[in-house]
Amino acid sequence: DYADAYNNIGNILQELGQFDEAFSHYVYALAIDPDNAEFHRNLALMKNYKKGDTQVIKMQSLLSDDNLSQSERIQLCFALAKAYDDLGEKDELFKVLNQGNQLRKEELNYSIEVDLKNHSLFRKLFVSIPQSSSYKPLKISPIFIVGMPRSGTSLVEQIISSHHRVHGAGELNALNNLITPIMNDYLSHNKPISEKNFLSIRQGYSNNLLNLNVSENIVTDKMPTNFKNIGFILKAFPEAKIIHLKRDAMAVCWSIYQRYFPSKSLGFPYDMKDLGQFYNSYTEMMTFWHELFPNQIYDISYEDLTINQEEETRKLLRYCELDWDENCLNFYTNKRAVKTASSLQVKEKMYQGSSQIWKKYEVQLKPLIKTLGYLS
Repeated sequence: DYADAYNNIGNILQELGQFDEAFSHYVYALAIDPDNAEFHRNLALMKNYKKGDTQVIKMQSLLSDDNLSQSERIQLCFALAKAYDDLGEKDELFKVLNQGNQLRKEELNYSIEVDLKNHSLFRKLFVSIPQSSSYKPLKISPIFIVGMPRSGTSLVEQIISSHHRVHGAGELNALNNLITPIMNDYLSHNKPISEKNFLSIRQGYSNNLLNLNVSENIVTDKMPTNFKNIGFILKAFPEAKIIHLKRDAMAVCWSIYQRYFPSKSLGFPYDMKDLGQFYNSYTEMMTFWHELFPNQIYDISYEDLTINQEEETRKLLRYCELDWDENCLNFYTNKRAVKTASSLQVKEKMYQGSSQIWKKYEVQLKPLIKTLGYLS
């Protein structure tokens, strides 16, 4: 009768793509602890709600309780938003979604200025850094997959990691953990970034890949926000492959805004204006990197990939210097665990049209459209 265990097993089964079993475990968890907001949110992501669903009635009742903690209220708001989306109840959807986002932004005490300042700092830093010297060859070659969250990075990793020579490592924190102290030194003591710093990143990150203890000698790292670290990547790993996912701005931002991200390091998703400003800053950064490192970043369009799956997959593998592997077309059969918000999608066949869904909510998303300066 231990509800947390059922929930945790549900999470693991979901990562492994065993969705029916995961669903059952979330149902068990809720049967034992029907007031648990996190369990409701986990189950909500796996359900397609129909009118009269008793779980919706239960969640509405819980949300009206004044004694809820802020964290519980946030989880319930996102869970109910998913239900109202399925039920086509737009007004109710945006009422709980806006509330959940606002509370989550407060909980994280987030200010967009911090991210914008960091992006600007990274750009300034790399304008004047000279070319790196030659390094010893790597035992494991990294492929970095970057872009906005919800842009298709998990899908592309699933495709590439279906290749017999590649291991998909998911979202690794290793690079960020190595860069942060160097940036802190730079900011606190005005200590310039040196060749020694790049070498320490190269060695530290390579050791991290070796510690994965996998048989393949090519590893993907799909931490989307590594887009800001491209300068460090290409200085420390001049031979690295970098794949940048591009997707329709409104499709990406709508997909982000309706999701709860457990990571406390992501604060920009929870306010339409913040989200639009962050997206604009990201596009500025990618333009900057392309100009600074011409022909060293491979852009792939999510929409093109869903329309011309085989052609785009072949081009992708050619860029990665990998031979053709039919498994890459059947990526959804890959048994590896996927620990991101896309775990449900990447275990299904490729589908089209998801980039148009936001248009149903054009009126409610006006603040976002305006901040993005979006022209469809």
